[in-house]
Amino acid sequence: MSEQDNATDFIQSSNKAREYENKKKQIILSDQYITKDMFIKDSYKGNNYANNNAVMFDLQNGKQNVVCFCDNIYTAQGIVEGLNLLDKLEADGVELNQPNKDKK
Repeated sequence: MSEQDNATDFIQSSNKAREYENKKKQIILSDQYITKDMFIKDSYKGNNYANNNAVMFDLQNGKQNVVCFCDNIYTAQGIVEGLNLLDKLEADGVELNQPNKDKK
């Protein structure tokens, strides 16, 4: 890649980051549900990752933990996306509903 390509990629990623920050500030939900189409691809990236059929967590110190094993890589990738999205939502201060354990 040339320096111009690198600069262009940097500018585009910076613009996407600004757009994302602006979207975060402007989100007003018309209903009580958040749907998958409300998120950008970067929302699903984080410390969790799929290694074949294993869901792994990167401890950021050169070590990893195994979270779970799945029946196939596609299930593992789906779980990774969900865990990373949940981490991002909690980090952004979104209040998540907890199921009531007392209800039967």
